[in-house]
Amino acid sequence: MAEQNSESIAKLNKIRSNIDKIDKQLIELLRQRSLCVQEIAEIKCQNQLPIYDGNREKRILEEKTSNNPTKYQAVDLANIFHAIMRAGLNQQLLYRSEHEE
Repeated sequence: MAEQNSESIAKLNKIRSNIDKIDKQLIELLRQRSLCVQEIAEIKCQNQLPIYDGNREKRILEEKTSNNPTKYQAVDLANIFHAIMRAGLNQQLLYRSEHEE
C-alpha cells in the first residue's frame, strides 16, 4: 500500500510539474495578448472608436464554446474567455483614461 501511495504521489508531482510548465506558457501568451490589446487601444483612441464591442465579444464566446476540444464544460470555457476579454477591456479603458486629451 505504501509503495502504491508513493507511486501515486510521484505521478501527481509529475503531472503538477507539467501543469506548472503550461501555466508559464499561458502567462507568456497572455503577455503577448496584452501587447495586442495595447495596440488596439491606441488605434481606438486615435480614431475615437468605442472601446467595447458587444457583438465581437458574443461572437468570440460562441466560437470558443461551440468547438470545445477541452474536457472543460462549455460554460467554464466561456467564463475563462470572458475573464480574459474583461481584462483586455479594462486595459483599454485604463489606456483611454490615461491618454484622453
